[in-house]
Amino acid sequence: MTVTSCQTFLSDAQDSAELGTQLKAATGISEIVLLGRRHGYDFTAEELMRGSSEFTPRGPAAAPSAGDQVPGARSTAFYHHEYSLDDLPGFDQVARELPHLKVMPPSVDLSRFHAEFREEDLRSTSSSPDDPAYLDWHDRMARVNWRDSADSPRRDFHLVNLDEHVDHPGYENYFAAKTRVVTTLERLFGTEVRFSGSMWYPPSSYRLWHTNENQPGWRMYLVDVDEPYADPGRTSFFRYLHPTTRQIVTLRERPRIVRFFKAEQDPDRLFWHCIVNPTERHRWSFGFVVPEDWAERLGLSARQATR
Repeated sequence: MTVTSCQTFLSDAQDSAELGTQLKAATGISEIVLLGRRHGYDFTAEELMRGSSEFTPRGPAAAPSAGDQVPGARSTAFYHHEYSLDDLPGFDQVARELPHLKVMPPSVDLSRFHAEFREEDLRSTSSSPDDPAYLDWHDRMARVNWRDSADSPRRDFHLVNLDEHVDHPGYENYFAAKTRVVTTLERLFGTEVRFSGSMWYPPSSYRLWHTNENQPGWRMYLVDVDEPYADPGRTSFFRYLHPTTRQIVTLRERPRIVRFFKAEQDPDRLFWHCIVNPTERHRWSFGFVVPEDWAERLGLSARQATR
């Protein structure tokens, strides 16, 4: 087990279409270590962290394009666009894969998960990131990595990262579905697409206010639930602070939606957002890094946004 083995794996992934696509479907460290072993590369999580930090990919990065406002979408601002999955051209294959992605790994201890719920943390999603009192609390928690102690769970998210659970019977089928989705999306966008996260939000789960400023660019999320909401006024929701108007926008969710938004690094344009599932439904969210000109690549009518 060596760092060299890890770097050879990363290098070979650039030359193998199959391995490269599988790597773009992996987001968790455990997933990547397991993928390496499956292809004959033996390295640990620690060696992966070191090897990837020292590894330089071949080839130039794709040149970014300006983001667009998209008429026709359920769009509240330049920063957010929302579609029904069934309305997007070419996404029928993606829709067929959703049941294979929406897993509930038996390795998740739901009793422990529910015991870690913090009502005061959930209440913080009703505050504004512009509130000095909230920012003070946020900064204090960030300094201690959102933990009350070294061995306590993180408080900034109360959800399940599916890609951290690789030791359950359904994992291989789940990962195969993720790989097929990457292949389908790369065909639709005509460029590289990779997973950025696969999250399961059981009942009473949340992701607190955050900006993703360390990973700027456009994101696409596939969002679905296990059953339709009985009450349209009581659903999971996506909430954000509009970077220009400084108004809080709350978007009630429904099954099978596709959400696009842009994370920025400019301190004046940070995209503060949070996600809450206060219902008895189970919610899943699958994130992808997509190109700046995603609307044009999907054949959607687009025009330059007013910033």
